[in-house]
Amino acid sequence: MGFTFSIKEIKSVTSEMARYESLDYTGHSFSFLKRRLGHVFSELRVRKLNQLSELLKDENFREKINYHMAVNVTEMFRDPGFWRVLRQDIFPLFKEENWSVWFPDASSGEEVFSLLVLLKEEGLIDSVDVLCQHPSKEKCQEISQGMLDLKKLDINLCNYRRLEENTLFENYFIDRDGRKLFSKDLLKGCRYRSEALGEKENNEQFDLILFRNSGINYTARKKEEIFEGVLKNLKPGGVIALGVRENVPDPFRNQVKVLNQKESIFRKI
Repeated sequence: MGFTFSIKEIKSVTSEMARYESLDYTGHSFSFLKRRLGHVFSELRVRKLNQLSELLKDENFREKINYHMAVNVTEMFRDPGFWRVLRQDIFPLFKEENWSVWFPDASSGEEVFSLLVLLKEEGLIDSVDVLCQHPSKEKCQEISQGMLDLKKLDINLCNYRRLEENTLFENYFIDRDGRKLFSKDLLKGCRYRSEALGEKENNEQFDLILFRNSGINYTARKKEEIFEGVLKNLKPGGVIALGVRENVPDPFRNQVKVLNQKESIFRKI
């Protein structure tokens, strides 16, 4: 049976975790924390709350927490309509020879790989710098190695076919040691940063930020704080995609204009 947390216990656990770098989840919603902490305790076989304080002293244990707290995106080209809009309407906005993309919460590789496929097909792969960020070093390493959920390959192909009429999908994967991986040739323009969003000051400026359906995991106050920080890293005229379940927090509505309401895509004024 999984571990069931009360609100008081969740506050206690997150306060204990927040003492360590990259483990501050105090701004996340109760529903998110209840689900993910239950998953973490199950995966790491933590049976009692009073074990946690001692276990957290181990850096490897703290890394495993960040790894299992992640909500993986397990499909490539999830919401095919979004990727169609991205290719047809957003890519043409960036006329400069080189431009940049940031994934502030790259919990798995599927979104990153989807973007890279489109960039390849549009002949842009060598012109774009992509930064993938997540507090888990192991997550970043998995993306850099092209690892993905093999059980979802058929769904990935189905989503791709809804987006494309060609049959190039298999060309983007390689077989290594009996496992199918995303092609490393397409990953050569990617960088990786293993730190929590908002943990350290980031002065980089990006043309496109893909932050789809991540804000729902935060409290309203934390969501505003996170969005303010992310928006500072978006160039004037740059584009941010928030996903169909998200919108721009009220205090920042006058700083962006809507490019696609259905897909929650906005341009910084």
